[in-house]
Order: sequence, then structure tokens, then C-alpha cells
Amino acid sequence: MFGQTDIESLRFSYESDLLKTFSAKFGAVPLRGYYEAQNLLEARKRDLLGDAVRVTEDLLPDVHKVYQDCLSVLEGNYAGDLFVRQSKEYNASVFALGRKFDVLINSALLNDFAIDELRFVLGHELGHVVFKHSQFPVHDILTDNDGVSAEMASLLFRWSRASEVSADRVGLLCTGKLTSAVTALFRTSSGLSDIDENRVLRSFRKQYDDLEKHIREIDDSHSWIRTHPMMPIRFKAMELAALDVVSLRQQSRGFSWKGFRAIDRQIAFILEALDADAAPSPGQLTFSTVA
Repeated sequence: MFGQTDIESLRFSYESDLLKTFSAKFGAVPLRGYYEAQNLLEARKRDLLGDAVRVTEDLLPDVHKVYQDCLSVLEGNYAGDLFVRQSKEYNASVFALGRKFDVLINSALLNDFAIDELRFVLGHELGHVVFKHSQFPVHDILTDNDGVSAEMASLLFRWSRASEVSADRVGLLCTGKLTSAVTALFRTSSGLSDIDENRVLRSFRKQYDDLEKHIREIDDSHSWIRTHPMMPIRFKAMELAALDVVSLRQQSRGFSWKGFRAIDRQIAFILEALDADAAPSPGQLTFSTVA
């Protein structure tokens, strides 16, 4: 079995590179303070206990087991509850302070997603915990438009998109199946179900190729101002890394990190190419909450 060091190594290296670039250009990365994060975590727990339903073994044994299975993959003594609330939207969220956190998942995911698809969703949220993404308050920085230059905003959006690729890898690690991860993305973006997984894979591959061609040929920067990478790009990033991530899940000894970093460079090249003409102007700063 792999350990915490192995999981940390799954972090998309482009994400780390962007933080280094941010520090070089604008000084230290503005991380959220401990006491601020503690207050936010406590306030979130209070709201969840008051307005959502905690998933327990007695209440939803199958869902609780999936959640515990994903936690066991992390092997790091993480402590967090899973809550569910009524919503028809396919969405989930997490806020963490160190190894303490709470995951909120919408009821539509529990009603409609297969077990392995749910593993991907929960693993993705836990990926944000592992990589400490809650420490970097992108939303707060972006909403302070007066102090955000176009260059800073571009780096923030790029980092946010890269962090989703990192989290997707932990989701893939939890489910162990590229097809389940991809169909989860497909359902989230389309709202459709009961479509053959091979057709979904072919559709995403073709749509990614068309998207890349479109962005290269047409200056469509406005649609690229978003915190999450477009679904076809998330698919491509997972497809390129899938064999290595699943291999790591099965056996970490002898794993080729050198080869995995080569994949990182390939994915980073894709994102940089798509980002090249997408720097926003200050008046374009909006915060996307695409799932």
C-alpha cells in the first residue's frame, strides 16, 4: 500500500509551479491564517449540523462505507464528517484546516450516481483536503477587484484550474477506474445518464480535440475566465495520467515518478497553450463556481 508521501506526489506539478510564479511576481502567496480558517471551519460545521444531514453508518450504510473507503486510501488520520443536503444540482464541496474538514454533497449525487462514480466525487473533495487548497483564498482575492491586476487574476485562475487537476487524481485514486471518473464528469456536465461508457469516452476525446482547435483559432478568452478547467480538459488530464494513478493504487513499489512527471509536463503544456491568449482585464473578473 502507498503512503502519504506517495499521495502528495500526485499533486499536479504545474500547480506548484504557478504558486512559485505568483510568489516571485507578487511576494509571498497570501495563505489563509490559522485562526481565520479555524473560525470558518467551526462556522461551517455549525451550519451543516443545523441545515444538512450527517451521513452515518446507521443512516446510509453503503454511502458511509464508500466514504470510509476513500478516507482509508489517504492513510493520514484525517477527521471529517460527510453531510448531505437536498439539491438537484450535481455538486459537492469541502473546507479544511489541516486534517480536519467536512464534506458536503448534494442529494442528487447520492440518488443518481453509481457507487464508483460517487467514489470519484468524494475522492476529488478529499484531494482538496490532502493538497490544502483551502489555505489559498482565491475567491476572497478575486472579489477584491481594486487590488487585483489582470496578471494576478490570470495566475489565480490558472492555479485554481490546476488545483482541480490535482484533486481529480485523488478522485481517480479512490475509484480506481478511469471510466467511472469520466462518467461522473459526464453526468455533472450533461445531466444525462444510462449512456454507454465507451460512447462517453469517445465523445470526450472528440470534444477535447474540437475545443483545443477552437481556442487556438478563435480568441475566446472570455469563456476561459473560470476557476475550474473545462470538462474535456479535465477528462484529457485524467486520461493521460490514469494508467499511472491506477498502477499506484495497486502497487506503489517500483512506481515510475519520472514517467509521471513527463505526463505532468504534457498536461501543463496543454493548459499553457489554452491560457496563452486568455488573460482577463480587471473589468472581466468574475468567480466561476462550475462543479
